[in-house]
Amino acid sequence: MMNNELTRLTQSQAMAHTAETVASDLERLTLLLPSLRECPKAKDEARQMLAPLTTPAHPVWLMARVAALLSPYFEKDTPQAVREIEAEDWAHELRGKPQWAVEKAVRWWKSADNPQRRKRPLEGDIAARVRFEMMAVRAAQININANGPAPAPQERVVPLTPEERAERSQSLQEVMAHIEAKVREEK
Repeated sequence: MMNNELTRLTQSQAMAHTAETVASDLERLTLLLPSLRECPKAKDEARQMLAPLTTPAHPVWLMARVAALLSPYFEKDTPQAVREIEAEDWAHELRGKPQWAVEKAVRWWKSADNPQRRKRPLEGDIAARVRFEMMAVRAAQININANGPAPAPQERVVPLTPEERAERSQSLQEVMAHIEAKVREEK
């Protein structure tokens, strides 16, 4: 029964939001980021994209994905009760995370891009990578919820007093005189 439910869940979620759709939505969302605070149309478009990008993975799928990730690392003599406690820890850490982000995090962990891929991942390792994968989503959420335009970067320019200006000018003249003397010595 559980295998049929998992298969049905995996297939329905895959059809709802394919990897290609996720990739194109993330790319589009990233392009919209600079205009989200000022453009209501961009905000609306981003909101529509965020709904499927933030839909939590089904708990059954999530636990099956974690089991598949950890299966090469399982030790045969680990008691079942310990495995169940570990599964609860994983469920707690990844609860509410979207399927696409968990999938990308797991695939990254196992990929050649991860120098630690040979070690057994901890819950926090995958959760941290999920947060990394969701950076554009989080940035969009922040910009959508912010009021007003993005603040312009400001340079902090402190005007010099006449005394400070004279002191710096004197220091600069001394440095230049020292350099000129060195150049004359070398000739």
